[in-house]
Amino acid sequence: MTQQTEPVAKSPAMTKPLEAVPLPDLERVPDYEHGFWEGTRAGELRIQRCAGCGRFRHLPTPMCPECSSLEYAWTRVSGRGFVYSFVIVRHPVHPAIREREQTPYNICVIELEEQEGLRVCSNVLHVAPEDISIDLPVRVTFVPAADDPDVVLPVFVPDTGQ
Repeated sequence: MTQQTEPVAKSPAMTKPLEAVPLPDLERVPDYEHGFWEGTRAGELRIQRCAGCGRFRHLPTPMCPECSSLEYAWTRVSGRGFVYSFVIVRHPVHPAIREREQTPYNICVIELEEQEGLRVCSNVLHVAPEDISIDLPVRVTFVPAADDPDVVLPVFVPDTGQ
């Protein structure tokens, strides 16, 4: 005798960034972070690149951790990469997430194709939590924050190669 079980329904996919959570105050971010946020508003993923050794670095810093150079340029990158690591949050701590019932949501570490170890933390939209996996190919897209449209957030979607 075999026992049949009902298929388990997938959790809903994130379709937009979280709302009512802290956002950067663009008037107060340090000078060495401005290029990142200017890029997102222009629909570009810009990453600091050291003028001394050529290494990309993220999070932005005033000094290169590789060669200690203080010189850098903001460089547009492809925005393509893969999920390096992730977590699915089902029990939110932040009250705004609980109140708006924004679970489950994902937090993904994306490794960008430009350089091994070049990683950004974001969300992957339009994919069920159960379908997110290590090495999932993704590409960046940009979404204005619901609570402050001047803050444009880089988020990722599955890259189907189209």
